[in-house]
Amino acid sequence: MSKPSVERDSSVYCPTAWHVTHWGDDAFCRGAYSTLLPGGSQGHRRALGECLGGRLVIAGEACNPQAPAMTHGAWDDGIRAAELAIRHNARRVIVIGAGCAGIAAARHLHGHGVDCLVVEARNRIGGRTHSLQLGSVTLDVGAAWLQQFADNTLAREAERLGIRVLETDFGQPLSAASDGPLHGIDAAWQALRHGIDRRMPLADGVARYLAGLPPGQARITRYAIEANLISEACLALEQLSVESLDEQGVGNDDRFLPGGYSQLIEHLAAGLNIRLGQPVSLIDWRDGELRINEERGDFCICTVPLGVLKTLDFVPELPQRQRDAMAHLGMGNLEKVVLQFDQRWWPRSPTGYLRWYDTPVNWLEWLDLTDALGKPTIAGLIAGDAVQREFAGRTDEEIALAARDALRAWASAVEAGG
Repeated sequence: MSKPSVERDSSVYCPTAWHVTHWGDDAFCRGAYSTLLPGGSQGHRRALGECLGGRLVIAGEACNPQAPAMTHGAWDDGIRAAELAIRHNARRVIVIGAGCAGIAAARHLHGHGVDCLVVEARNRIGGRTHSLQLGSVTLDVGAAWLQQFADNTLAREAERLGIRVLETDFGQPLSAASDGPLHGIDAAWQALRHGIDRRMPLADGVARYLAGLPPGQARITRYAIEANLISEACLALEQLSVESLDEQGVGNDDRFLPGGYSQLIEHLAAGLNIRLGQPVSLIDWRDGELRINEERGDFCICTVPLGVLKTLDFVPELPQRQRDAMAHLGMGNLEKVVLQFDQRWWPRSPTGYLRWYDTPVNWLEWLDLTDALGKPTIAGLIAGDAVQREFAGRTDEEIALAARDALRAWASAVEAGG
């Protein structure tokens, strides 16, 4: 959390507090969440999570083809991994990572009477869920929504605990573009998905598709790609698989947690044997006793994010099938800035969801949290190549104020009817 260090702007536009994330630079995740690289498929996600030698399973959102990049996808996959340990008669399981997948695995094992230790590199639990205080409110700077609510296991836990949730309609953003009025984004996106030549690499297929469109429709389609693909998969077109077009993102009856994810995660982790500040660099899973740092066991569930997984040493090394799967999966670049003000000066969106189409793309998506939190607060999201453009060489204060400037440009365009 930061406050302005220079009183150069005492107007309504001066944020009273802010927070800028750096998940891409975080040594314990190295990115936001998994995505499909060229040639990657859901089959690679399934292959990565296969049980190895009856004593090692990789688990997490990267291994879940039904809900990749989502907290409940990680949770469900942790339970899948725990079931594999039980099936192989594990007596002592070492779980690496205390994010959603690791907590789910440990909770499931604990409930079945299996001895389980969780080792976590950070000095906190939750992984890529992280609630903190900004001014007078609690908010999430990592995952913030319960997605696919009707089929979300974590949502059922939230309901059981009586945790307050609010629906967010991502299908009706208040939108504006820097180069004039904008209409037909969703239709252009669906036309692209059905009209692109999927036999080609994604970037080539998009280029050919755009070349066949009238200029006005090509403009709308480029913006649709930024909003519905780049902002979701979080990498440039050249770095994405054609199958990225079909992986679901936000907009499936998503619910926001006004009190933060921590109220859910901390409850679910209660009673588990978790040791913090225990980074792992080597997993020794040779025949006989499995060794993780100074710990011994007969089964390991590794739930570290994909970006960290690629840095671990395995003895023996992972089979070719899993190494090939990792080579076809990558970590997307997604960062968030949360800005807080004395009053809401931007136009109010009925759904709380805003989009800003600029060239080059920068802070494309905004979530107005004011009504949910009771304090003028707004979160901007930035993805893919835009992260490097907007973050490189800047302090957090400079990043926050640049995001504020993008929000002001959006507000001006909305007021002008753009």
